[in-house]
Amino acid sequence: MKKEKKNLKLYGKLMCPITIGKSAIFAAGGQIYHTSCVVALHEQDDEHIHFETINTHYHLSIRPFPLAAVCPLPVSLAACA
Repeated sequence: MKKEKKNLKLYGKLMCPITIGKSAIFAAGGQIYHTSCVVALHEQDDEHIHFETINTHYHLSIRPFPLAAVCPLPVSLAACA
């Protein structure tokens, strides 16, 4: 008997790009999530990402932070002297 995986639908932002074989890290609802290993990336666009881990299907709406999913490098402001 095969156990069905959970489906989680959240609003948040990715802390780093999704990589198959590694954990996903994202912020949603005021919490930081660190998932089990990603086994598949099903969908990704500017406003939504659907990926699957060993235990769960994640549907992450990344509005209003769409660049978190497409920008592999962190962006920060620097002060000039």
